[in-house]
Amino acid sequence: MNRFEFFLLILWILFFSFLLYLFINRIRYKQWLNNLEKFPLSDEEKNILNKIEISNKLPDNLKNILTFKIHRFKKEKQFLGIGLEINEEIKTVISFFAYLPTLYYKYFCYPFLKYIYVYPYTVILNNSSQKNGIVSKEAILISGEAVGESVVIVWNESKKEAYHNLGRNVVIHEFAHELDFEEGAIDGIPPLPYSQYSEWSKIMFKEYNKFKNKIFKKRYLGKYSFIDKYAATNKAEFFAVMSEYYFMKPCLLKKHFPQIYNELKKFYRIETNINN
Repeated sequence: MNRFEFFLLILWILFFSFLLYLFINRIRYKQWLNNLEKFPLSDEEKNILNKIEISNKLPDNLKNILTFKIHRFKKEKQFLGIGLEINEEIKTVISFFAYLPTLYYKYFCYPFLKYIYVYPYTVILNNSSQKNGIVSKEAILISGEAVGESVVIVWNESKKEAYHNLGRNVVIHEFAHELDFEEGAIDGIPPLPYSQYSEWSKIMFKEYNKFKNKIFKKRYLGKYSFIDKYAATNKAEFFAVMSEYYFMKPCLLKKHFPQIYNELKKFYRIETNINN
């Protein structure tokens, strides 16, 4: 065997060793997930979830899936407190609402997400923009933000919305953006089967354009009056806000915008009248 053949042999050995390593890790990971499914909620976690109206009205099969997903989320994502200490309540509440929209997709775990930054109060961002050579700065108040590998959540807002159904939910909103990001662009179109793209765009963006025009032209809103005006910012925000209503005020959304409700139902694949 000459040197070149020996070198090729070493490369093949290393290649197959790497494949074997990946295979073994995959098996171990699946075993870890299977074991994780067997873990019950702690008494503290149960007490926290019992305070959440939607949690109490979930059927047992969805509660079991959610228990598994909450455990997995806490294990795989890193919670970072900015000006506050991360505790079990913070992790449980955020994990619950992060995964409520994904209950149909049992093993989905926001693969691009790594960090959840939690602030105690509203975050002030200094935004700079330039138009016609003039630079302007403005302070923007936010209660959450999603940027692919990280999500920002303001705890006082999310805690209030978790225990009192006000129709809005910052955690659902930001994780709707994470779902939107799954295909690489936050554009108001989450990962859909190709056959649903046309109908989704037709229905969702038609209503978005109507709503935006009414807001910008200060016209009578009518049935659009219950929608937060922030939804007119862009298509991505419209999708995120509609997702909030789908889970928090489904009857209201279904009454005024049945086509939007049906499109969201086809995507999320769970019935949302659980909080009637």
